[in-house]
Amino acid sequence: MTAEHGQQGHVAGQIDDPESGWTWFLMLVSFVLLTVTVVAVTVIFFAFKDVEVQAKVIDRPAVELTELRSSQEAMLDGYRSYQVIPMGGTEADAETRIRIPIERAMELIVAGSRSPQAKAEDTNPEAPLTLVADQQESNTP
Repeated sequence: MTAEHGQQGHVAGQIDDPESGWTWFLMLVSFVLLTVTVVAVTVIFFAFKDVEVQAKVIDRPAVELTELRSSQEAMLDGYRSYQVIPMGGTEADAETRIRIPIERAMELIVAGSRSPQAKAEDTNPEAPLTLVADQQESNTP
C-alpha cells in the first residue's frame, strides 16, 4: 500500500469522522424542532377536540329526547281515554278511564273546592272525586 491511501484503502484527503460540533448542533436543532412540532400538534388537537365535542355532543339537542318530550306534552294537553286491567283480571274486566289536560283538572279541583256542595260533603273522603267526575261530564267538549 502506498502512503497516499492510508489505512484500509481510504484516500488521504478524506475525513473518517464528521466534525462533532456540527453533529451536536444538528442533533439539538432537530430535537428542538421535533419537540416544538409535537407540542404544536398536541395543542391544535386538543383545541379542535374541545370545539368538536362542544358542537357535536353538548350543543346538539338530543333528537330522541326532543321527540319524547313533544309526544309527552301532546298527551298531557289532550283528552284521551285508556283502559286499565285490574291485577289478576282479564280484558273483559278492564275499566275505561279518561285522561284530561292538567290545566283543566286543576280548574275542576279549584272549582269543586269553592262550591258550597263540596263543603257539605267534606265528611265523606270520596265526595271531591265524585264532584270532579260530575263536573267533568258536564264540561266535556
